[in-house]
Amino acid sequence: MMSEVNAYQALVELATRGETISIDLPSLDDTPTHWAGLGFNLLGQRFVSPMDEVAELMRMPQATRVPGVKDFVVGVGNVRGRLMAILDLDVYFGQASNRPRAQRRVLAYELEDRYMGFIIDESLGMQHFPSDTFEEDAGEVADMFMPFLRGSYRVAGIQWPVLSLEALAQDPNFETLAVAA
Repeated sequence: MMSEVNAYQALVELATRGETISIDLPSLDDTPTHWAGLGFNLLGQRFVSPMDEVAELMRMPQATRVPGVKDFVVGVGNVRGRLMAILDLDVYFGQASNRPRAQRRVLAYELEDRYMGFIIDESLGMQHFPSDTFEEDAGEVADMFMPFLRGSYRVAGIQWPVLSLEALAQDPNFETLAVAA
């Protein structure tokens, strides 16, 4: 059994070794900050959306069609007891996806009482970018996306425009999903 003095000396030696090793570690102030987002493809274009705007990434939930709504509204889905408006971004931007609906994914966006699912063509998973690679310019992106872009990140020669789900949800076309009578 180790005496109290020996135990204390062992702890002091351990603390001293830890301090010696930690001198070589970078301080938190010196470590680069990173930005995280969820990458995806939409109409052949690569995008990333901020993680704080993506409530969930999911497979396409079963949707019930709703009469009298805009053409990009797929319907309403029940996601764990909550009603979600399921919206096809390809159709919203005036085109049709060439991917089967079963292969596509849904980005869930949630703000207060709004729960929307934006259908995308393909998920590219979580993406991390050094914060200093942010650019105000979104790069070469079709004009139809511009109102919803918030800059871009460029890494290894690849530009990732930041598409804001919040900006999409606040677009007047998404405010009222019913077709005007």
